[in-house]
Amino acid sequence: MKLVEPSLSEQTYETLREAILTGRIPGDTLWSDREIAARMQFSRTPIRDAVQRLAAEGLVEVIPRRGTRVLPLRTEDVREIHQIARALELEAATIIARLPERDLSAIEAAVIGMEEAIARADREEWVVADAAFHHAVVHGCGNGRLARLYDAQRSLTDRARYFALYLRELPVRSAEEHREMLNAIKVCDATRLATLYREHWDRTTKELLELVERHGTTVPVKAQ
Repeated sequence: MKLVEPSLSEQTYETLREAILTGRIPGDTLWSDREIAARMQFSRTPIRDAVQRLAAEGLVEVIPRRGTRVLPLRTEDVREIHQIARALELEAATIIARLPERDLSAIEAAVIGMEEAIARADREEWVVADAAFHHAVVHGCGNGRLARLYDAQRSLTDRARYFALYLRELPVRSAEEHREMLNAIKVCDATRLATLYREHWDRTTKELLELVERHGTTVPVKAQ
């Protein structure tokens, strides 16, 4: 089967999105289509298409006659997106726990990926596995509308993860909590699952709020 290559517009979007998430284009950066096209070596048409998508996701804003501004990550953004993400994902996890037949292989693989990344102190692999866990839970519950609502916030939740990646301690406890969540799903313990989600999201939200307040909103995730 022949693999379909992503379109130029999709490549441009993914490249810009990654640059914003990883801090290579910091918050409050203001640039024109011409400037970003020269920097990223893309033509201006796919740049404009990508900017529209990124604006819809809350990562940038278009300022008439001035250019495109990367929005800084604010404490209210972290608080609100975590409240939404926790509610949606807990509902998805509870649905999965109660299914008579369920495939937990993707969730299990993500947990193992986190644990292996922690053992190697590989933060970048950890954040990929962490995102895979949340995606597997949300998309494994069978509720397409719930998944679409979650995905609409995905860029902001991913950005919060990347912002903290090199500012926080190695997320050993987070990996342990995800293993505990998986175990609660396996034994269909909805009460335990709700407690784990509340404790995990409360802890990580508090941690992120402190990091945003302490380090500002324009600090690159990783020193270049």
